[in-house]
Amino acid sequence: MDCQPDIPYCEDPHELRRLDLYQPGENANGAAILFIHGGGWSGGSRTQWKSVAEHFAGLGYLCASAGYRLAPAHHWPAQFEDVRLAMGWLHRHAERLGVDVRRIAAAGSSAGGHLAAMLATTPPGDDLGATPELIVSDTRPAAAVCYCPVLTLHEGDRLAESVFRLIGAMETEAEAAYAAASPLDRLRGDEPPFLFLHGDADLTVPLEHTQRMHRRLTELAVDSELVVLPGVEHGFGYGVTSDAQRTSIAHVAKFLARVLLPPGQ
Repeated sequence: MDCQPDIPYCEDPHELRRLDLYQPGENANGAAILFIHGGGWSGGSRTQWKSVAEHFAGLGYLCASAGYRLAPAHHWPAQFEDVRLAMGWLHRHAERLGVDVRRIAAAGSSAGGHLAAMLATTPPGDDLGATPELIVSDTRPAAAVCYCPVLTLHEGDRLAESVFRLIGAMETEAEAAYAAASPLDRLRGDEPPFLFLHGDADLTVPLEHTQRMHRRLTELAVDSELVVLPGVEHGFGYGVTSDAQRTSIAHVAKFLARVLLPPGQ
């Protein structure tokens, strides 16, 4: 496994618009994972996923962990612009990296889970988060893995301060932005497979929101799995050592093998 840190994924040299690349060795399976960190859209770092990305690189996946511009210095949709550009970078360099563009997943936790879900619910031709530099029109992942994700900006009592920093306005002043940035409002029935992992002791992001998203996807006949972890709190996914982390990694590995890899691989 080879790690190449601090790779710019767009022309702007901003220090946060970079990714760390974890390349598998001879066991490469042609699939990739774009990891997106959480932190309330205003904190966190792409290095949070280091041990998890290393683990999946060891399983044969090319892994990229992307940073993005943070609120409140940069309001929505800056964060989504950046993760779309990061996914576009993977598409543009896929052949060189030995990756099939049809087999790139997005994975994120909390605010990063929100951005992964946004990628999965943004069809080709949607201008949300599109910038002149984005030359790849379809930035949807082939699958989305969402740890304790933010799936709606409505009903956000626990997240109200973070959401205000993100959008830069109250919902009464920016109703369209709140709706456009809520994956639960965006479902059409043509989304890629989803895996949700959420602790039932999460006091930051309500489990009920994830359950609602899972139910709605299932009603739309979209492939969706939900794993509820008893007694687990928010933000548990960054690591490979705790019981919750090991359980989650096993579920993610099984899910990605099913939806990304050819039978028997």
